[in-house]
Amino acid sequence: MSILKKAKNETAYAKVGLYGDAGSGKTFTASCMAIGLHKFAKCTKPIGFFDTEPALSYVLPLFEAAGIEVLCFDRSRALSDLMKFMEDAEKECSIVIIDSITHVWRDVQKSYIEKVNETRKRYKKPILEKLEFQHWGAIKDVWSKFTDRFLSSKVHVILCGRMSSIYEYQTNDNGKKELITSGTKMATEKELGYEPSLLIEMIKHRENGRIINRALIEKDRFNHLNGAEIDFTPHKGVNIKNIYNVFERLEDHFKHLNLGGSHFDSMNVRDSKDMYPDIEESDWPSEQRQRAIWSEEIQGLLLSKYPGQTSSEKQMKSDLVETVFGTRSWTKVESTHSEKLKAGYMQLKKMFETVERPGKDDAILKVEQNMEEGRKVA
Repeated sequence: MSILKKAKNETAYAKVGLYGDAGSGKTFTASCMAIGLHKFAKCTKPIGFFDTEPALSYVLPLFEAAGIEVLCFDRSRALSDLMKFMEDAEKECSIVIIDSITHVWRDVQKSYIEKVNETRKRYKKPILEKLEFQHWGAIKDVWSKFTDRFLSSKVHVILCGRMSSIYEYQTNDNGKKELITSGTKMATEKELGYEPSLLIEMIKHRENGRIINRALIEKDRFNHLNGAEIDFTPHKGVNIKNIYNVFERLEDHFKHLNLGGSHFDSMNVRDSKDMYPDIEESDWPSEQRQRAIWSEEIQGLLLSKYPGQTSSEKQMKSDLVETVFGTRSWTKVESTHSEKLKAGYMQLKKMFETVERPGKDDAILKVEQNMEEGRKVA
């Protein structure tokens, strides 16, 4: 059966990212965007706010002016709490704002090294001051659960993050390498910046003695706002007209969503595990030692019963190995998982114990019968 299907727009929910320096208007712009989207998409549920700053108190009058209820969680920066927030918000809210995702990313790193050091303390090992290379795989695996939830959740999501610089080395006029700033990005796990369908950098633009919040559209996957620079006119207090004006300047992205339609599910449902053979490397050095030990135990058991080097005894040992492990290759036996080697050793031991009592084990009888028939033929 073919896995192909007719293509259709399956992006029903906005996934937006905003980042910028302090005072660039991230929280204000995200709030205005959410209010405008709530009206545009004819949403009926409240707006959810995961508040790590906390910043909601300062923009709450905007939501009140628009007559929109806000449900918040403002007591945590933990990823575990953000995941629970997303689970609840998907049921109870139409739109969610996460401000700031930078705090959550820092929590993930801090929590991991604290967990590592708890283990190191138990074994009286030196405490680590910072994360090491081998730690990042586990951290990214945990973080990927949020990324998947962000993309596949059936709710509009607006992420706010702080700005960080991108550095690279450049050779100067004297031929020496120097570290320079080559750009900016959201201060979070680096791959998250690729995920939003609308990515905006907010900057403070000074003009005629005032600060203008300028939105630089870094990415619009519908390709209607790419590269645009949008200035939001500053105003004091709550002005409902200006609130909706922020959304209207960005509306070209949102009107191409499949609003009210289907939205794609998690991309992590399917995988390629079946393409790999069995892999057991969680504690590889220990596994290697156990394989070597049980291989030697098996060899020792066989030699204790058949210590000679006659062709018949070699044949018997080879036949027993094939009976228990399904192969005549000792190299393949040595590469077998230690648990299977242990089980094979116990099976051989039981077979030999049966021989020492009246009546022989069927497997050994069969092997000896084959050897006897072989001698008769010879």
